[in-house]
Amino acid sequence: MKIALIDQHPVLRSGMRIFLREHFQNLTMLQTSCLQSFKKCEEQHTFDIIIIGMTEEAESVDKVALKRIMHEYPESSFVVYAGKLQRELANSLLNEGVSGYLLKTNHPNELVTCINTVIKGDKYLCDEIKNSTNVYPL
Repeated sequence: MKIALIDQHPVLRSGMRIFLREHFQNLTMLQTSCLQSFKKCEEQHTFDIIIIGMTEEAESVDKVALKRIMHEYPESSFVVYAGKLQRELANSLLNEGVSGYLLKTNHPNELVTCINTVIKGDKYLCDEIKNSTNVYPL
């Protein structure tokens, strides 16, 4: 499995790489700090999943860059790993083609569940989003 991890925090990226290698065999990971730097290092790579980390301060994802990457990687599943709960943003992203949304505060095993769900072609929402009103139907 090939995963690209885009998050500005290097410690989080390193920890996630170690954690995911314990749960998935033959895992190849590319790590970068932002959507813009992903463009510079993406050549000659294909990915099963692209995980985009959002900080607590972020109000949204760079949707222009996200759409570009989604266009360039139509076979990849996209997961947003958010620093805070944003119901409207989660719904908007799922409507735009993102496959999974979970929070950085969720248990690490939920990330494994999310990856297993989206790799099968299904949508994944963390419980905090599923239990709120007016959410994207799964």
